[in-house]
Order: sequence, then structure tokens, then C-alpha cells
Amino acid sequence: MYLVAAILFLFGVWLHIPYGGGHVYSDIVSVFQNRECGGTCLTIPYLNGFVEYPIIVSEFIYAMGAVARTFPGPILTNYYYLTAAFLAIPTFLLVRETLKIAETRGYSDRRVLAYLIVTPTFLFMVLLNWYVIGVCFATLGLRKFLQGNCKISGILFGLSAASNLVTAAPAMGLLLAAKDGRDRDAFLFSALACYGAINLPFFVVNPSLWLSFWQFHSSWHIEGSWMLAFLPLFSPLRHYIFPVLLLSLYAVITWVSLKKTKDAVTLSWLSTFAFLFSTYVFTPQMNLMLLPFFATAPIVKRYWEFLAFDVINSVFLVTGYPEPILIFGVHLDVLSYLPPIIWFGIARSIWLGKMLVFDGFSPFINWRRWIRLRN
Repeated sequence: MYLVAAILFLFGVWLHIPYGGGHVYSDIVSVFQNRECGGTCLTIPYLNGFVEYPIIVSEFIYAMGAVARTFPGPILTNYYYLTAAFLAIPTFLLVRETLKIAETRGYSDRRVLAYLIVTPTFLFMVLLNWYVIGVCFATLGLRKFLQGNCKISGILFGLSAASNLVTAAPAMGLLLAAKDGRDRDAFLFSALACYGAINLPFFVVNPSLWLSFWQFHSSWHIEGSWMLAFLPLFSPLRHYIFPVLLLSLYAVITWVSLKKTKDAVTLSWLSTFAFLFSTYVFTPQMNLMLLPFFATAPIVKRYWEFLAFDVINSVFLVTGYPEPILIFGVHLDVLSYLPPIIWFGIARSIWLGKMLVFDGFSPFINWRRWIRLRN
């Protein structure tokens, strides 16, 4: 199991080598170049420099750059290999935690191998971005919650939010899965306290840089969402559709938790899928958030459906970010040739919605009876 994961991880390292290897695009490389001045003038995020990621990931980027500068050779190459080496830790912890959750739910190791490790997302996305840090914290937090340790689970979800923010989406389901108000309060308080403790010092030192993170993401265009089938990239409606749709779907999940099940894994994956279907930014690396749930919950009835969904996600990445041509000095504006590629993102977003409604809600809702009552 771990050997297969190690082989695929190392292949992923090769795929994302800066201007080499498989020439597959990586935020790990591009963000360091764009936000850290190519390593020639390292700035400390949230103190005297801007990076569009939450604090843990931003400071991790800076730390890897600072250490890389002490080694001989190109700083970008040193930084990339150091980053890959350190990201191996949350990657293998993610595998371990998923295996433990699967075992408690009666699933075999082979299921984890098929739905988490031997997947296009594991191969292409682990080193596309830093999401594996937040996903690792969230998966460990889910396991601690299943063990009844709500405080530690909350702390881990606070760390997840401080790493990638959206990777803490499963916490919405755990709030509904809590046995009573005491557990719910312990989970929520510890999560908010952890997130606040990490963010508060940076806010106090430089509030404008801290707020710039929220301003940057608020102004981001629609990406990888079904909304692109109906709206232009910067439509202001995106800011209204997101909360309204999320609250509507979360209301259904709340009803499920009150009337049908308190299963933490079920409510977590429903909440995560609802968040990603509602948001106007659903990037390829966010699929990494879904893999532990595919491995530990019966989300789809047929493996080929999961695999096709995951393949489309990777095709969206490889065709949408044509880094191989950069070695020839050709630079394309991705937005200028979006139409053929955009439909990969729209298809995967709609497919995610299908799995949420027809595979997630349907076992708990008698649609025929509901329609009759409505009529």
C-alpha cells in the first residue's frame, strides 16, 4: 500500500519539476516565482509580503524558500525538492488516516488503494498545490471525531482552515453529527480558537495584508464551476448564488441529520460536496478533498463512474494549463482559449452535483412522495 503510494508520489515529483520532468503545471512553482520574486527578494507573508494562501501554507512557502536559499544551486530547484520532501509527510499521513477510517467502517485496504492512491488526482494533484496539508488535517480531524475526541478534532479542523480554508468544509457536517450540544460546542470552540490563535498575531501586526487575502479571493472569477455555463467570468451574481445555494443544500443536510442519520462520515461528505458544488471556484486540486470520502463511503455505486469523474478532473488540469509549451518561450493567456476547456470544468461540477443529489440525498428522500405532496 505505502510502496505504491511512494512510487506514485515520486512520479508526481517528476511530473511537476520546474521546466522539466513531465512539464505539468504546479502552483508550488508558479506562486513562488510570482509572489516571492523568483527567490531573489523573499518576503514574509502577512508581515511584509502578499501570498494568496492562508497563513500556514503561506509561511510554509516562505520557509521552504528561505531554506532553499542556503543550498548551492538554483533556488527554485532547491525550493521545489524541499517542498516535495516535506509534503510527503502529510501525503502519507493522509493515506494512513484514510486506512484507519476505512477499517472502522468495514472497508478493505484495496478500496483505499483504488479510490485514494491509484487515482489521477493522487498522481497529478498532490504536488500541484498545498491542499494535501489541509486535507491531511481534516482527515485526521474526522478520525478523532469518530473516536469521540471533539476538542482535538476541532483543533485539527482549525489547522486545516488555517492551511487551505476550504479543506475544512467537512466540519460543517461534523457540527450536525455531534451527539449533543456539549460536543458541538467543544468542537466549534476549539476550531475557532485554533484558527483565531494562528491568525490574530498577523492581523495585529499588519491588518491590511491580512485583509488582502479576503479581498483577493472575493474578487476572483468563476473557475471550474457549473456557473460558467450561464454566467460570464466576473458576473457579480456569483457572490449571491454561492451563499444562497450553500444554505439551501445545508438545510437539506440538516434535515437529513435530524430525521435520518447522525453518521459523521456521511454528513461530512454531503457537506463537502454541497460546498464545492455551491462555490464559484472549484479548482482541480480540490478533488483531493473528495478522495478520502470516496474511499470510506459508498458515494457511487460503480467504480468506473468515480474513475471517469477523476479522469475528467485531471484532463481539465493538463489541458487548461499548458506548461509544456513554456519551454519554447510561448506564453498563452489561458482565458483567451477557455471555451473548449471550460466544459471539462462545467462537466465535473455538474457531475459532483449529481452525486450529491442522486447518490447522497436520494437514499434519505422519497422524491415521488415529496413531488406528490408538492402537487
